[in-house]
Amino acid sequence: MTTITPLFIPEEGVGIRAVAVVLVTPDNRYLMQLRDDKESLALPGMWTLFGGRLEAGEDPAAGLRRELLEELELKLEPGDITYFSQMAFDAIYADGGFRQRYFFEASIDPGVMDDLVLHEGAGMKLMTTDDIIRDAFHFVPYDFAILRLHILKRLGGVFSSDIGEAR
Repeated sequence: MTTITPLFIPEEGVGIRAVAVVLVTPDNRYLMQLRDDKESLALPGMWTLFGGRLEAGEDPAAGLRRELLEELELKLEPGDITYFSQMAFDAIYADGGFRQRYFFEASIDPGVMDDLVLHEGAGMKLMTTDDIIRDAFHFVPYDFAILRLHILKRLGGVFSSDIGEAR
């Protein structure tokens, strides 16, 4: 396995820095959070990955572990998470700020679901790939893009032409 050393953009040029995690079970289900349906939130009532904003100067992996403790009472050790990707974008249609979002991945045992305590969001759910595809328009767009990359990687590689046909 190749170790990926991420190139982190200096935080001075970014308005909002955030982290998220692809939590996936051994049987390939994804733990998703349903955002609250509040007008004050960007993309209310949509499915999203767990995570949140980084504090000033905070290391992305440490910030993710903090967010998971706050949101789910889920404690992950540094070795439990792996860097997956990142995205920088202008949220002109939300609040107009330039955002950077770091994405990590971690395995989660479905048996831990009973121990999780949801402190943020309207709900959480383990979803299959079919669930995610069926509800594609009910996902936060940037998280859906990362989920799609994760699913493609799991199915044989992002650049493989034998994953399936375009429809």
